[in-house]
Amino acid sequence: MAEVNRRPSLLRKMNVLGLLCVCGLVILPTPVQAKTWVFAVGGNRRPWNFIGDDGVLKGADLDLIQAVCDVANQKCATTVVPTEACVQTVRGRFYPGEGLMAGWFDACTSYVSSIDRVNALQFTDPIRTTTSTFTVLQGNPKNFDPLNLQNAVIVHLNGAFTNEQCTIRIGLGRPKAVLVAAGIAEAKELLLNRTVDALFSPRTTFNDLEVLPGRYRCDVSGVGMMVKKDSELPVWWNPAFQKYYMSGRYNDACDQINQKYGVDDGDTCHPIKSSADTRSPPLPLLLSSVSLLLFSTQFYNWISST
Repeated sequence: MAEVNRRPSLLRKMNVLGLLCVCGLVILPTPVQAKTWVFAVGGNRRPWNFIGDDGVLKGADLDLIQAVCDVANQKCATTVVPTEACVQTVRGRFYPGEGLMAGWFDACTSYVSSIDRVNALQFTDPIRTTTSTFTVLQGNPKNFDPLNLQNAVIVHLNGAFTNEQCTIRIGLGRPKAVLVAAGIAEAKELLLNRTVDALFSPRTTFNDLEVLPGRYRCDVSGVGMMVKKDSELPVWWNPAFQKYYMSGRYNDACDQINQKYGVDDGDTCHPIKSSADTRSPPLPLLLSSVSLLLFSTQFYNWISST
């Protein structure tokens, strides 16, 4: 009896559905919009990302983001945030910024991978290289010597990878004291009033300060997009970046950076291997090429044996 009672109900539902179809009133699920990947920049690092005199955010980082997102067919956007939203130094140690961890955006653009940062976050394949330097007042009036760091007071920027942990790792030892500045302006002031002996940073040029000739490595694999460890951004970004890199468009864009935006702050583009350039591409690209070569060899041997 229960089976008989269910049939009219089912028929009624089918009739209603048929009527809706005839009338063109079938209600389909609303399509889910594709995710917009948001990349955070500081807006204060010419030529990579900066706000010009006209108030417009621009720079080589924005060009790269758009190019790689186009290759990956991903919808992307940029936003400007203070450094503390991405990185911060608390009691002498690095911690991720609240903005990145809380999901205000998906990636912090152009951050250096370092051991202390890798403890908490992950990075995409490197988009360029970097270095670390000591900067002093013109003429080095305090006679700062990186090899005598134990008697020196240094300053680094909040959340920077050029920190006390790096000086220990690279064999220079622990400074006498370390101060943390909120930005370059504060760090300069500490140098000018002689509170500190040197600034430890990735900068290679200053108009009014002297960058010492020594170059040090605090990074693991260069500069990349810094994301949370559970982020899926590297899944599509890395292959898209490699495709863009190998196409030659990356090299073309790098050649135009100084002309378009001026000022080189120490980070440099990866070299592209060409007939006129014997330098090697980044390791991830080399590994991909080796894997392809091995597969091709095995495939050829298989064909030959059949």
